[in-house]
Amino acid sequence: MLFCRPSNLYGRWINIWLPYKQKDVIRTVAKHYDFSPRLYGLMRSDPLPNSSKHPDSKHSSSFFERRLRHPLRNQRHHPPSAGHSFSSAIDPGSQQGIEALSALVNEASSKMISHYRLIDEVWHWSTVDEGRKYVSLGYNSLHSTAGSRDPAAPLDSPRSDLPEGKRVWSWLVLCEDKTVLNIHEDPFPENGGYYDMESMQTLFSIRRNIFNVFRNLSKCFDVSHAPALAVLPIRRRLGNSDEERVHRPSDAPGLLFYNLFDDWYSTYSLVARREHKYAAALDELRARMMEKAELEHVERLHHIGRQLSVLKRMYQSYEVIIDRVLEKQETTLASLKNSHIIPAMEDGGNGSTIDDSYCASSNAPQLGEEVSMLGVALSSAARARFKRLKYRTRLYAISEIEECLNQKDSLVMVNFNLIAIKESLSVERLTRITLLLGKATLLFMPVSIMAAYFSCQFQGVEFTVAQFWTWFGIIVGISILAIFGFSVISGTLEGKMMAQSFTRHVMNISKNWYGKKKSERASRKEGNEWSVGEEAKIQ
Repeated sequence: MLFCRPSNLYGRWINIWLPYKQKDVIRTVAKHYDFSPRLYGLMRSDPLPNSSKHPDSKHSSSFFERRLRHPLRNQRHHPPSAGHSFSSAIDPGSQQGIEALSALVNEASSKMISHYRLIDEVWHWSTVDEGRKYVSLGYNSLHSTAGSRDPAAPLDSPRSDLPEGKRVWSWLVLCEDKTVLNIHEDPFPENGGYYDMESMQTLFSIRRNIFNVFRNLSKCFDVSHAPALAVLPIRRRLGNSDEERVHRPSDAPGLLFYNLFDDWYSTYSLVARREHKYAAALDELRARMMEKAELEHVERLHHIGRQLSVLKRMYQSYEVIIDRVLEKQETTLASLKNSHIIPAMEDGGNGSTIDDSYCASSNAPQLGEEVSMLGVALSSAARARFKRLKYRTRLYAISEIEECLNQKDSLVMVNFNLIAIKESLSVERLTRITLLLGKATLLFMPVSIMAAYFSCQFQGVEFTVAQFWTWFGIIVGISILAIFGFSVISGTLEGKMMAQSFTRHVMNISKNWYGKKKSERASRKEGNEWSVGEEAKIQ
Protein backbone atom coordinates (compact mmCIF):
# COMPACT_ATOMS: atom_id res chain seq x y z
CA MET A 1 0.00 0.00 0.00
CA LEU A 2 3.01 2.28 0.41
CA PHE A 3 4.15 1.89 -3.19
CA CYS A 4 2.63 3.70 -6.15
CA ARG A 5 0.47 1.55 -8.37
CA PRO A 6 0.77 1.56 -12.17
CA SER A 7 -1.41 4.12 -13.88
CA ASN A 8 -3.25 1.44 -15.86
CA LEU A 9 -4.68 -0.05 -12.64
CA TYR A 10 -7.92 1.77 -11.94
CA GLY A 11 -8.96 -0.01 -8.77
CA ARG A 12 -8.05 -2.34 -5.94
CA TRP A 13 -10.26 -4.68 -3.96
CA ILE A 14 -9.34 -5.87 -0.46
CA ASN A 15 -11.66 -8.51 0.97
CA ILE A 16 -11.26 -9.63 4.60
CA TRP A 17 -12.93 -12.68 6.13
CA LEU A 18 -12.86 -13.28 9.90
CA PRO A 19 -11.78 -9.74 10.89
CA TYR A 20 -11.21 -10.68 14.55
CA LYS A 21 -8.37 -12.98 13.38
CA GLN A 22 -6.77 -10.33 11.12
CA LYS A 23 -6.55 -7.35 13.45
CA ASP A 24 -3.04 -6.47 12.24
CA VAL A 25 -4.30 -6.15 8.66
CA ILE A 26 -7.21 -3.98 9.78
CA ARG A 27 -4.85 -1.83 11.84
CA THR A 28 -2.58 -1.29 8.82
CA VAL A 29 -5.49 -0.36 6.57
CA ALA A 30 -7.03 1.92 9.21
CA LYS A 31 -3.74 3.72 9.78
CA HIS A 32 -3.11 4.15 6.05
CA TYR A 33 -6.54 5.64 5.31
CA ASP A 34 -6.82 7.49 8.64
CA PHE A 35 -9.93 5.73 9.96
CA SER A 36 -11.54 7.19 13.05
CA PRO A 37 -10.75 5.39 16.33
CA ARG A 38 -14.40 4.45 16.70
CA LEU A 39 -14.57 2.90 13.23
CA TYR A 40 -11.31 1.04 13.76
CA GLY A 41 -12.51 -0.30 17.11
CA LEU A 42 -15.79 -1.51 15.62
CA MET A 43 -14.07 -3.26 12.73
CA ARG A 44 -11.78 -5.25 15.00
CA SER A 45 -14.46 -6.21 17.55
CA ASP A 46 -14.58 -9.76 18.81
CA PRO A 47 -17.70 -11.76 17.87
CA LEU A 48 -20.21 -13.01 20.38
CA PRO A 49 -20.07 -16.75 21.08
CA ASN A 50 -23.22 -18.40 19.76
CA SER A 51 -24.58 -15.01 18.72
CA SER A 52 -27.06 -16.63 16.38
CA LYS A 53 -28.52 -18.55 19.33
CA HIS A 54 -28.88 -15.60 21.65
CA PRO A 55 -31.97 -16.26 23.78
CA ASP A 56 -33.38 -12.77 23.46
CA SER A 57 -32.92 -12.42 19.71
CA LYS A 58 -35.94 -14.64 19.05
CA HIS A 59 -38.37 -12.62 21.08
CA SER A 60 -37.71 -8.93 20.61
CA SER A 61 -35.83 -6.68 18.24
CA SER A 62 -35.70 -3.78 20.70
CA PHE A 63 -32.16 -3.47 22.02
CA PHE A 64 -32.89 -0.69 24.47
CA GLU A 65 -35.81 -2.56 26.02
CA ARG A 66 -33.60 -5.57 26.75
CA ARG A 67 -30.81 -3.40 28.08
CA LEU A 68 -33.20 -2.29 30.80
CA ARG A 69 -34.04 -5.90 31.66
CA HIS A 70 -30.59 -7.51 31.56
CA PRO A 71 -28.98 -5.86 34.62
CA LEU A 72 -31.83 -6.82 36.93
CA ARG A 73 -31.96 -10.32 35.54
CA ASN A 74 -28.21 -10.77 35.87
CA GLN A 75 -28.34 -9.62 39.47
CA ARG A 76 -31.19 -12.01 40.16
CA HIS A 77 -29.63 -15.11 38.59
CA HIS A 78 -25.93 -14.52 39.27
CA PRO A 79 -24.64 -13.88 42.78
CA PRO A 80 -21.92 -11.27 43.29
CA SER A 81 -18.55 -12.60 42.25
CA ALA A 82 -15.34 -12.55 44.19
CA GLY A 83 -14.13 -9.65 42.09
CA HIS A 84 -17.08 -7.54 43.17
CA SER A 85 -16.54 -8.46 46.82
CA PHE A 86 -12.87 -7.65 46.54
CA SER A 87 -13.52 -4.29 44.91
CA SER A 88 -16.08 -3.40 47.55
CA ALA A 89 -13.50 -4.01 50.26
CA ILE A 90 -11.04 -1.57 48.67
CA ASP A 91 -11.17 2.09 49.50
CA PRO A 92 -12.66 3.87 46.45
CA GLY A 93 -10.52 6.92 47.14
CA SER A 94 -7.21 5.07 46.86
CA GLN A 95 -5.33 4.57 43.58
CA GLN A 96 -5.85 0.83 43.76
CA GLY A 97 -9.58 1.31 44.29
CA ILE A 98 -9.84 3.69 41.36
CA GLU A 99 -8.05 1.24 39.07
CA ALA A 100 -10.25 -1.64 40.22
CA LEU A 101 -13.42 0.37 39.70
CA SER A 102 -12.20 1.50 36.29
CA ALA A 103 -11.52 -2.09 35.27
CA LEU A 104 -14.99 -3.15 36.40
CA VAL A 105 -16.62 -0.26 34.54
CA ASN A 106 -14.70 -1.08 31.36
CA GLU A 107 -15.66 -4.74 31.62
CA ALA A 108 -19.34 -3.93 32.17
CA SER A 109 -19.32 -1.38 29.33
CA SER A 110 -17.70 -3.83 26.93
CA LYS A 111 -20.36 -6.43 27.74
CA MET A 112 -23.28 -4.01 27.49
CA ILE A 113 -22.20 -1.96 24.45
CA SER A 114 -20.61 -4.71 22.37
CA HIS A 115 -20.82 -3.99 18.64
CA TYR A 116 -21.82 -7.52 17.65
CA ARG A 117 -24.40 -7.72 20.43
CA LEU A 118 -25.90 -4.47 19.18
CA ILE A 119 -26.19 -5.59 15.56
CA ASP A 120 -27.49 -9.00 16.64
CA GLU A 121 -30.34 -7.42 18.58
CA VAL A 122 -31.09 -4.43 16.32
CA TRP A 123 -31.17 -5.88 12.83
CA HIS A 124 -31.89 -2.56 11.14
CA TRP A 125 -28.80 -0.95 12.65
CA SER A 126 -26.63 0.74 10.02
CA THR A 127 -23.86 3.31 9.95
CA VAL A 128 -22.29 5.61 7.37
CA ASP A 129 -18.90 7.11 8.30
CA GLU A 130 -17.10 9.66 6.15
CA GLY A 131 -13.53 10.79 6.47
CA ARG A 132 -11.08 12.77 4.41
CA LYS A 133 -9.92 9.64 2.59
CA TYR A 134 -12.83 7.23 2.76
CA VAL A 135 -16.55 6.63 3.00
CA SER A 136 -17.59 3.60 5.04
CA LEU A 137 -20.89 1.71 5.08
CA GLY A 138 -21.88 -0.71 7.83
CA TYR A 139 -25.09 -2.69 7.54
CA ASN A 140 -26.81 -5.97 8.30
CA SER A 141 -27.83 -8.23 5.45
CA LEU A 142 -30.18 -11.19 5.62
CA HIS A 143 -29.42 -14.24 3.49
CA SER A 144 -31.68 -17.12 2.64
CA THR A 145 -31.10 -20.55 4.13
CA ALA A 146 -32.29 -23.99 3.10
CA GLY A 147 -35.53 -23.52 5.05
CA SER A 148 -36.26 -19.95 3.98
CA ARG A 149 -35.88 -20.74 0.27
CA ASP A 150 -38.73 -23.28 0.29
CA PRO A 151 -42.11 -21.53 0.37
CA ALA A 152 -43.85 -24.76 1.39
CA ALA A 153 -41.69 -25.20 4.49
CA PRO A 154 -43.11 -23.66 7.68
CA LEU A 155 -41.48 -20.67 9.27
CA ASP A 156 -38.84 -21.21 11.93
CA SER A 157 -41.09 -21.07 14.95
CA PRO A 158 -44.51 -19.63 15.76
CA ARG A 159 -42.84 -17.77 18.64
CA SER A 160 -40.12 -16.21 16.51
CA ASP A 161 -40.23 -12.43 16.11
CA LEU A 162 -37.26 -12.25 13.72
CA PRO A 163 -37.22 -13.17 10.02
CA GLU A 164 -35.91 -16.57 9.06
CA GLY A 165 -32.49 -16.46 7.48
CA LYS A 166 -28.86 -15.81 8.35
CA ARG A 167 -27.97 -12.30 9.43
CA VAL A 168 -24.45 -11.09 8.59
CA TRP A 169 -22.84 -7.72 9.27
CA SER A 170 -20.63 -6.21 6.55
CA TRP A 171 -18.30 -3.23 6.24
CA LEU A 172 -17.90 -1.65 2.81
CA VAL A 173 -15.33 1.13 2.41
CA LEU A 174 -14.47 3.21 -0.67
CA CYS A 175 -11.12 4.98 -0.37
CA GLU A 176 -9.76 7.98 -2.22
CA ASP A 177 -7.04 5.96 -4.02
CA LYS A 178 -9.74 3.82 -5.72
CA THR A 179 -9.44 1.01 -3.20
CA VAL A 180 -12.56 -0.87 -2.13
CA LEU A 181 -12.38 -2.59 1.27
CA ASN A 182 -14.89 -5.28 2.21
CA ILE A 183 -15.00 -6.80 5.73
CA HIS A 184 -17.43 -9.58 6.65
CA GLU A 185 -18.63 -10.87 9.99
CA ASP A 186 -17.96 -14.52 10.73
CA PRO A 187 -21.42 -16.12 10.34
CA PHE A 188 -20.48 -19.15 12.46
CA PRO A 189 -17.97 -18.05 15.12
CA GLU A 190 -18.93 -20.98 17.34
CA ASN A 191 -17.86 -23.59 14.76
CA GLY A 192 -14.17 -22.73 14.88
CA GLY A 193 -13.76 -23.06 11.11
CA TYR A 194 -15.49 -26.47 10.80
CA TYR A 195 -18.77 -26.52 8.86
CA ASP A 196 -21.34 -29.21 8.28
CA MET A 197 -23.33 -29.54 5.06
CA GLU A 198 -26.08 -27.15 6.16
CA SER A 199 -23.55 -24.53 7.23
CA MET A 200 -21.73 -24.88 3.91
CA GLN A 201 -24.96 -24.26 2.01
CA THR A 202 -25.67 -21.20 4.13
CA LEU A 203 -22.10 -19.98 3.64
CA PHE A 204 -22.48 -20.32 -0.13
CA SER A 205 -25.70 -18.29 0.01
CA ILE A 206 -23.92 -15.57 2.01
CA ARG A 207 -20.93 -15.37 -0.34
CA ARG A 208 -22.78 -15.86 -3.62
CA ASN A 209 -22.66 -12.19 -4.53
CA ILE A 210 -18.94 -11.95 -3.61
CA PHE A 211 -18.13 -14.90 -5.86
CA ASN A 212 -20.17 -13.43 -8.69
CA VAL A 213 -18.34 -10.08 -8.44
CA PHE A 214 -14.99 -11.87 -8.36
CA ARG A 215 -15.90 -13.90 -11.46
CA ASN A 216 -16.82 -10.76 -13.36
CA LEU A 217 -13.50 -9.18 -12.45
CA SER A 218 -11.55 -12.21 -13.61
CA LYS A 219 -10.29 -12.36 -17.18
CA CYS A 220 -10.98 -16.11 -17.21
CA PHE A 221 -14.71 -15.61 -16.80
CA ASP A 222 -16.64 -16.65 -19.92
CA VAL A 223 -19.60 -14.31 -20.28
CA SER A 224 -21.23 -16.39 -23.02
CA HIS A 225 -21.96 -19.29 -20.66
CA ALA A 226 -23.22 -17.15 -17.76
CA PRO A 227 -26.78 -15.94 -17.15
CA ALA A 228 -27.36 -12.39 -18.32
CA LEU A 229 -28.38 -11.25 -14.84
CA ALA A 230 -25.06 -12.49 -13.43
CA VAL A 231 -22.95 -10.35 -15.81
CA LEU A 232 -21.83 -7.11 -14.15
CA PRO A 233 -20.71 -4.03 -16.14
CA ILE A 234 -17.34 -3.65 -14.43
CA ARG A 235 -14.85 -5.05 -16.92
CA ARG A 236 -16.85 -6.47 -19.83
CA ARG A 237 -17.93 -4.59 -22.96
CA LEU A 238 -19.05 -5.54 -26.47
CA GLY A 239 -17.59 -3.04 -28.90
CA ASN A 240 -14.29 -1.21 -29.23
CA SER A 241 -15.40 2.27 -30.23
CA ASP A 242 -15.12 5.16 -27.82
CA GLU A 243 -18.76 6.06 -28.42
CA GLU A 244 -19.87 2.59 -27.30
CA ARG A 245 -17.94 2.76 -24.07
CA VAL A 246 -20.59 3.68 -21.56
CA HIS A 247 -18.31 3.29 -18.54
CA ARG A 248 -14.79 4.61 -18.37
CA PRO A 249 -12.07 2.66 -16.57
CA SER A 250 -12.15 5.26 -13.82
CA ASP A 251 -15.73 4.19 -13.04
CA ALA A 252 -14.56 0.73 -11.96
CA PRO A 253 -14.08 1.48 -8.21
CA GLY A 254 -17.53 3.04 -7.89
CA LEU A 255 -19.17 0.20 -9.81
CA LEU A 256 -17.34 -2.36 -7.68
CA PHE A 257 -18.49 -0.51 -4.56
CA TYR A 258 -22.08 -0.59 -5.82
CA ASN A 259 -22.13 -4.25 -6.88
CA LEU A 260 -20.72 -5.39 -3.56
CA PHE A 261 -23.52 -3.50 -1.80
CA ASP A 262 -26.32 -4.67 -4.13
CA ASP A 263 -26.97 -8.31 -3.22
CA TRP A 264 -30.18 -8.50 -5.19
CA TYR A 265 -30.47 -12.29 -5.14
CA SER A 266 -30.94 -12.30 -1.36
CA THR A 267 -33.73 -9.74 -1.66
CA TYR A 268 -35.33 -11.75 -4.45
CA SER A 269 -35.22 -15.01 -2.50
CA LEU A 270 -36.65 -13.42 0.66
CA VAL A 271 -39.55 -11.16 -0.37
CA ALA A 272 -39.35 -10.06 -4.01
CA ARG A 273 -40.30 -13.24 -5.82
CA ARG A 274 -43.84 -14.43 -6.29
CA GLU A 275 -45.14 -16.88 -3.67
CA HIS A 276 -42.35 -16.11 -1.24
CA LYS A 277 -42.38 -17.61 2.24
CA TYR A 278 -44.42 -14.94 3.98
CA ALA A 279 -47.07 -14.84 1.25
CA ALA A 280 -47.31 -18.64 1.41
CA ALA A 281 -47.70 -18.52 5.20
CA LEU A 282 -50.48 -15.92 4.94
CA ASP A 283 -52.28 -17.97 2.27
CA GLU A 284 -52.05 -21.07 4.45
CA LEU A 285 -53.47 -19.19 7.43
CA ARG A 286 -56.31 -17.84 5.30
CA ALA A 287 -57.23 -21.37 4.22
CA ARG A 288 -57.11 -22.60 7.82
CA MET A 289 -59.30 -19.69 8.91
CA MET A 290 -61.95 -20.64 6.38
CA GLU A 291 -61.97 -24.17 7.79
CA LYS A 292 -61.98 -23.18 11.45
CA ALA A 293 -61.54 -19.69 12.89
CA GLU A 294 -59.56 -19.69 16.14
CA LEU A 295 -57.75 -17.14 18.29
CA GLU A 296 -54.55 -19.12 17.73
CA HIS A 297 -54.43 -17.74 14.18
CA VAL A 298 -54.29 -14.18 15.56
CA GLU A 299 -51.21 -15.03 17.60
CA ARG A 300 -49.56 -16.59 14.55
CA LEU A 301 -50.36 -13.50 12.48
CA HIS A 302 -48.87 -11.34 15.21
CA HIS A 303 -45.51 -13.12 14.96
CA ILE A 304 -45.55 -12.95 11.16
CA GLY A 305 -46.24 -9.23 11.41
CA ARG A 306 -43.29 -8.79 13.79
CA GLN A 307 -41.00 -10.58 11.35
CA LEU A 308 -42.19 -8.48 8.44
CA SER A 309 -41.74 -5.29 10.47
CA VAL A 310 -38.11 -6.18 11.23
CA LEU A 311 -37.55 -6.97 7.56
CA LYS A 312 -39.14 -3.68 6.52
CA ARG A 313 -36.91 -1.69 8.85
CA MET A 314 -33.86 -3.45 7.40
CA TYR A 315 -34.73 -2.36 3.87
CA GLN A 316 -35.58 1.12 5.09
CA SER A 317 -32.07 1.29 6.56
CA TYR A 318 -30.75 0.52 3.07
CA GLU A 319 -32.68 3.51 1.77
CA VAL A 320 -31.09 5.67 4.46
CA ILE A 321 -27.63 4.40 3.48
CA ILE A 322 -28.25 5.16 -0.20
CA ASP A 323 -29.48 8.66 0.65
CA ARG A 324 -26.34 9.28 2.68
CA VAL A 325 -24.14 8.00 -0.15
CA LEU A 326 -25.89 10.18 -2.73
CA GLU A 327 -26.02 13.22 -0.45
CA LYS A 328 -23.98 16.11 -1.75
CA GLN A 329 -21.48 17.46 0.75
CA GLU A 330 -21.68 21.21 1.30
CA THR A 331 -18.45 23.11 1.75
CA THR A 332 -17.97 25.54 4.62
CA LEU A 333 -15.24 28.04 5.39
CA ALA A 334 -14.03 25.96 8.35
CA SER A 335 -13.78 22.78 6.31
CA LEU A 336 -11.99 24.56 3.49
CA LYS A 337 -9.40 26.05 5.83
CA ASN A 338 -8.87 22.80 7.72
CA SER A 339 -8.50 20.77 4.53
CA HIS A 340 -6.60 23.48 2.58
CA ILE A 341 -9.12 23.31 -0.26
CA ILE A 342 -10.77 26.34 -1.83
CA PRO A 343 -13.81 26.27 -4.08
CA ALA A 344 -13.58 26.97 -7.76
CA MET A 345 -14.75 30.43 -8.84
CA GLU A 346 -17.87 30.48 -10.94
CA ASP A 347 -18.31 32.65 -14.00
CA GLY A 348 -19.32 36.18 -13.10
CA GLY A 349 -17.78 36.03 -9.63
CA ASN A 350 -20.93 34.70 -7.94
CA GLY A 351 -19.22 31.67 -6.37
CA SER A 352 -18.08 31.25 -2.80
CA THR A 353 -14.84 33.02 -1.93
CA ILE A 354 -12.29 32.92 0.87
CA ASP A 355 -10.53 35.81 2.48
CA ASP A 356 -7.60 36.92 0.28
CA SER A 357 -5.26 37.30 3.24
CA TYR A 358 -5.82 33.64 4.13
CA CYS A 359 -5.14 32.52 0.55
CA ALA A 360 -1.98 34.62 0.41
CA SER A 361 -0.62 33.39 3.73
CA SER A 362 -1.60 29.75 3.31
CA ASN A 363 0.54 27.22 1.52
CA ALA A 364 -2.52 25.16 0.63
CA PRO A 365 -2.86 23.95 -2.95
CA GLN A 366 -5.81 25.46 -4.75
CA LEU A 367 -7.82 22.35 -5.59
CA GLY A 368 -11.19 22.34 -7.29
CA GLU A 369 -14.47 21.96 -5.45
CA GLU A 370 -15.07 18.62 -7.16
CA VAL A 371 -12.64 17.17 -4.65
CA SER A 372 -14.80 15.84 -1.84
CA MET A 373 -14.52 17.74 1.42
CA LEU A 374 -15.67 14.76 3.45
CA GLY A 375 -15.96 11.28 2.06
CA VAL A 376 -15.13 10.03 -1.42
CA ALA A 377 -17.03 11.18 -4.49
CA LEU A 378 -18.73 8.47 -6.56
CA SER A 379 -18.66 8.38 -10.33
CA SER A 380 -21.81 9.22 -12.26
CA ALA A 381 -22.26 5.57 -13.29
CA ALA A 382 -22.22 4.41 -9.66
CA ARG A 383 -24.54 7.22 -8.54
CA ALA A 384 -27.06 6.31 -11.24
CA ARG A 385 -27.05 2.70 -10.08
CA PHE A 386 -27.46 3.65 -6.44
CA LYS A 387 -30.51 5.72 -7.40
CA ARG A 388 -31.92 2.79 -9.34
CA LEU A 389 -31.26 0.48 -6.38
CA LYS A 390 -33.25 2.80 -4.12
CA TYR A 391 -36.25 2.69 -6.46
CA ARG A 392 -35.98 -1.10 -6.78
CA THR A 393 -35.79 -1.52 -3.02
CA ARG A 394 -38.92 0.58 -2.57
CA LEU A 395 -40.83 -1.07 -5.43
CA TYR A 396 -39.93 -4.74 -5.07
CA ALA A 397 -39.06 -5.18 -1.38
CA ILE A 398 -40.68 -2.55 0.83
CA SER A 399 -43.93 -2.40 -1.16
CA GLU A 400 -44.21 -6.21 -1.03
CA ILE A 401 -43.61 -6.19 2.72
CA GLU A 402 -46.20 -3.44 3.21
CA GLU A 403 -48.70 -5.43 1.16
CA CYS A 404 -48.10 -8.48 3.36
CA LEU A 405 -48.53 -6.33 6.48
CA ASN A 406 -51.83 -4.97 5.15
CA GLN A 407 -52.90 -8.50 4.32
CA LYS A 408 -51.98 -9.57 7.84
CA ASP A 409 -54.14 -6.82 9.33
CA SER A 410 -57.06 -7.76 7.10
CA LEU A 411 -56.69 -11.44 8.06
CA VAL A 412 -56.86 -10.50 11.73
CA MET A 413 -60.16 -8.72 11.09
CA VAL A 414 -61.39 -11.63 8.96
CA ASN A 415 -60.57 -14.07 11.75
CA PHE A 416 -62.52 -12.04 14.30
CA ASN A 417 -65.43 -11.68 11.87
CA LEU A 418 -65.45 -15.43 11.24
CA ILE A 419 -65.49 -16.06 14.98
CA ALA A 420 -68.43 -13.65 15.29
CA ILE A 421 -70.21 -15.40 12.41
CA LYS A 422 -69.62 -18.77 14.06
CA GLU A 423 -71.10 -17.47 17.29
CA SER A 424 -74.09 -16.02 15.43
CA LEU A 425 -74.65 -19.39 13.73
CA SER A 426 -74.59 -21.05 17.13
CA VAL A 427 -77.16 -18.56 18.36
CA GLU A 428 -79.27 -19.19 15.25
CA ARG A 429 -79.06 -22.94 15.83
CA LEU A 430 -80.18 -22.44 19.41
CA THR A 431 -83.01 -20.22 18.18
CA ARG A 432 -84.18 -22.91 15.76
CA ILE A 433 -84.23 -25.47 18.57
CA THR A 434 -86.17 -23.06 20.76
CA LEU A 435 -88.71 -22.42 18.00
CA LEU A 436 -89.09 -26.15 17.42
CA LEU A 437 -89.77 -26.75 21.11
CA GLY A 438 -92.21 -23.83 21.15
CA LYS A 439 -94.11 -25.23 18.16
CA ALA A 440 -94.26 -28.64 19.81
CA THR A 441 -95.69 -26.99 22.90
CA LEU A 442 -98.28 -25.15 20.81
CA LEU A 443 -99.12 -28.40 19.02
CA PHE A 444 -99.90 -30.38 22.16
CA MET A 445 -101.55 -27.58 24.13
CA PRO A 446 -104.96 -27.95 22.34
CA VAL A 447 -104.65 -31.73 22.64
CA SER A 448 -104.12 -31.34 26.38
CA ILE A 449 -107.23 -29.15 26.62
CA MET A 450 -109.21 -31.72 24.62
CA ALA A 451 -108.01 -34.57 26.84
CA ALA A 452 -108.96 -32.58 29.91
CA TYR A 453 -112.43 -32.01 28.43
CA PHE A 454 -112.96 -35.72 27.73
CA SER A 455 -111.85 -36.58 31.24
CA CYS A 456 -114.61 -34.49 32.78
CA GLN A 457 -117.72 -36.30 34.12
CA PHE A 458 -120.88 -34.69 32.73
CA GLN A 459 -124.36 -35.87 33.73
CA GLY A 460 -126.06 -37.67 30.90
CA VAL A 461 -123.04 -37.40 28.61
CA GLU A 462 -120.75 -40.30 27.75
CA PHE A 463 -117.72 -40.23 25.41
CA THR A 464 -116.55 -43.19 23.40
CA VAL A 465 -113.02 -44.07 22.41
CA ALA A 466 -113.82 -43.47 18.74
CA GLN A 467 -115.02 -39.96 19.50
CA PHE A 468 -111.84 -39.25 21.49
CA TRP A 469 -109.50 -40.27 18.67
CA THR A 470 -111.66 -38.52 16.07
CA TRP A 471 -111.50 -35.22 17.88
CA PHE A 472 -107.81 -35.84 18.63
CA GLY A 473 -107.06 -36.09 14.89
CA ILE A 474 -109.16 -33.04 14.08
CA ILE A 475 -107.50 -30.86 16.74
CA VAL A 476 -103.99 -32.05 15.84
CA GLY A 477 -104.64 -31.33 12.15
CA ILE A 478 -106.02 -27.87 12.88
CA SER A 479 -103.03 -27.14 15.17
CA ILE A 480 -100.54 -28.23 12.50
CA LEU A 481 -102.23 -26.06 9.87
CA ALA A 482 -102.31 -23.09 12.25
CA ILE A 483 -98.62 -23.48 13.15
CA PHE A 484 -97.69 -23.87 9.48
CA GLY A 485 -99.63 -20.76 8.50
CA PHE A 486 -98.08 -18.76 11.32
CA SER A 487 -94.58 -19.95 10.31
CA VAL A 488 -95.12 -18.98 6.67
CA ILE A 489 -96.46 -15.54 7.54
CA SER A 490 -93.75 -14.78 10.13
CA GLY A 491 -90.93 -16.21 7.97
CA THR A 492 -89.81 -18.82 10.51
CA LEU A 493 -90.79 -21.97 8.66
CA GLU A 494 -89.02 -24.99 10.19
CA GLY A 495 -87.06 -22.66 12.43
CA LYS A 496 -84.99 -21.22 9.56
CA MET A 497 -85.00 -17.50 9.02
CA MET A 498 -86.25 -16.63 5.55
CA ALA A 499 -84.45 -13.97 3.51
CA GLN A 500 -87.77 -12.22 2.71
CA SER A 501 -91.07 -11.71 4.43
CA PHE A 502 -94.20 -13.54 3.23
CA THR A 503 -95.69 -10.41 1.65
CA ARG A 504 -92.49 -9.59 -0.22
CA HIS A 505 -92.23 -13.21 -1.33
CA VAL A 506 -95.77 -13.15 -2.77
CA MET A 507 -95.10 -9.85 -4.54
CA ASN A 508 -91.92 -11.22 -6.12
CA ILE A 509 -93.75 -14.30 -7.36
CA SER A 510 -96.47 -12.08 -8.90
CA LYS A 511 -93.88 -9.87 -10.61
CA ASN A 512 -92.04 -12.86 -12.02
CA TRP A 513 -95.27 -14.38 -13.35
CA TYR A 514 -96.34 -11.08 -14.91
CA GLY A 515 -92.93 -10.55 -16.51
CA LYS A 516 -92.90 -14.05 -17.93
CA LYS A 517 -96.37 -13.57 -19.47
CA LYS A 518 -95.34 -10.21 -20.90
CA SER A 519 -92.23 -11.66 -22.54
CA GLU A 520 -94.28 -14.51 -24.03
CA ARG A 521 -96.76 -12.03 -25.54
CA ALA A 522 -93.90 -9.96 -26.95
CA SER A 523 -92.27 -12.99 -28.51
CA ARG A 524 -95.56 -14.10 -30.06
CA LYS A 525 -96.09 -10.58 -31.44
CA GLU A 526 -92.61 -10.56 -33.00
CA GLY A 527 -93.26 -13.98 -34.51
CA ASN A 528 -96.52 -12.81 -36.09
CA GLU A 529 -94.87 -9.71 -37.53
CA TRP A 530 -92.04 -11.80 -39.00
CA SER A 531 -94.52 -14.24 -40.63
CA VAL A 532 -96.53 -11.34 -42.12
CA GLY A 533 -93.35 -9.86 -43.56
CA GLU A 534 -92.32 -13.16 -45.12
CA GLU A 535 -95.77 -13.57 -46.74
CA ALA A 536 -95.51 -10.06 -48.16
CA LYS A 537 -92.12 -10.88 -49.69
CA ILE A 538 -93.46 -14.05 -51.28
CA GLN A 539 -96.40 -12.18 -52.85
